[in-house]
Amino acid sequence: KKPTFEEAMKQLEQIVDKLEHGDEPLEESLKLYEEGTSLAAYCYTTLQNAQQKVEQLSQENAEQDGEKSGGETAV
Repeated sequence: KKPTFEEAMKQLEQIVDKLEHGDEPLEESLKLYEEGTSLAAYCYTTLQNAQQKVEQLSQENAEQDGEKSGGETAV
């Protein structure tokens, strides 16, 4: 099961905190870094998808508003 965006961000913050403290052994740090990069990519993709959805909905709403006003759209 994939985490929610919020869960992934929280996990990423925890990983960053651990890595910033530098208390972890090298092997654990590498595992944390790998997990962190995976979570960062997941969050980035999730945000991109959300942005595309918002843009699509905004465009659809603008088109509907244009149809309601007789086909003229504001520029």
